Amino acid sequence: MAKFSLPDSATGLRIVPESRLDLRPEAEIIEELRTFRPITSEKNVWCFWDKGWDRMYPSYQCTVLNWVRKLGSSWTVRIVDLVDGSPNNIYNYVSKDWFPDCFVNRTMDGKHAAQHAADLVRLPLLYEHGGVWMDVGNMLHTHLDQLFWNALTAPDSPYEMAVWIINGQIRKQWGSFGNYMMATRKGCLFVKNWHLSYKELWRGRTNCVGFHKLPLVEDIGIAEGMADWHFKDKVLEMSDYVAQMLLGDRTKNLLDVSTGWNGREFWDNKVFMVEGIMNGVLGAIKTDYDGYKQAEIFTTPLDDPDEDKRKAAEAFVVDVMQNSHMYKVYHNSAGGLPALGDVIKKDGFKDATQRPGTFGELYRYGTVHWESTREVERVIPQPAEEELIRATPMTPSTRDGQQ
Repeated sequence: MAKFSLPDSATGLRIVPESRLDLRPEAEIIEELRTFRPITSEKNVWCFWDKGWDRMYPSYQCTVLNWVRKLGSSWTVRIVDLVDGSPNNIYNYVSKDWFPDCFVNRTMDGKHAAQHAADLVRLPLLYEHGGVWMDVGNMLHTHLDQLFWNALTAPDSPYEMAVWIINGQIRKQWGSFGNYMMATRKGCLFVKNWHLSYKELWRGRTNCVGFHKLPLVEDIGIAEGMADWHFKDKVLEMSDYVAQMLLGDRTKNLLDVSTGWNGREFWDNKVFMVEGIMNGVLGAIKTDYDGYKQAEIFTTPLDDPDEDKRKAAEAFVVDVMQNSHMYKVYHNSAGGLPALGDVIKKDGFKDATQRPGTFGELYRYGTVHWESTREVERVIPQPAEEELIRATPMTPSTRDGQQ
């Protein structure tokens, strides 16, 4: 990786001391990522690619490598997969008991099977071992200690979980949160109850079609927030796709009548919340959610003869690093404009976020070697306006609201 000086325009960024970074050769880091490493602490970054490291898109490989470099020696990044005989096969970390039959028997189908396999592995890993879940498209700007972990592990900390608040993106009620980036302590009951409900959705099924009709999802409702994203005719389909996040909302509104566990009390008192829209998809917002516009910025040559184009690319890169904690490379599952995650899978664009000699390469260097000077702000929970769901994680409420 080439070295870059901090741009003069980056007044809200500072250089990270190299002593905090993992600057080993790329080949050495990759070899380590391919191996099984015993779990010795909760400081694990968990991510998933069903076919393993060698089958990941180059952009995602670059992202994971830069996590390792940025986080340094105190964190262990683990790429879990479904490859038979792989050192990082999911069953080397958690037992088959956590999963529905279609996952264990490899009969899961549907166009989002890989994403839903990832949904099924993330919560057991966090419950059994603790740490941070990261989708492989999360280009990280802020160190995880500063972002989440210090809040969870401070002396006398009340927090057991940290989440990415994305108000209005899934449901219109306040407090929807993303499943693509979160941190939990080992043994967090919220995570266990959430996973048990999601596993139950898959009972006797091989794909997500019709999840929105199932009683557990009906307890909380569909993803009506997605109607505001020009997906009005696909809200039910998208509700099936994001059912795990819907059940996350159900879990935070659940009063478990079998144990007395109160998800509302947990949510208000034991969850550290960070705003996740401006801090996660600022780059998409600045380009009207057009992945090709983002790719064009990243692939602008550092020596482009058009000075205005160079200045615009530098301003974009500096802005997202200074003013967001990560850059989520997502794909557009509902159609419409291709997102950056769709673009980087296409020939000619697979290196768009890290192409040598471009502002993408400068950006990738910056995600490791620079950090924002702004503090992480905690979102304060708002008073709940919804009724508690009196049920259990795996059984729905009855029509009169009583289990």
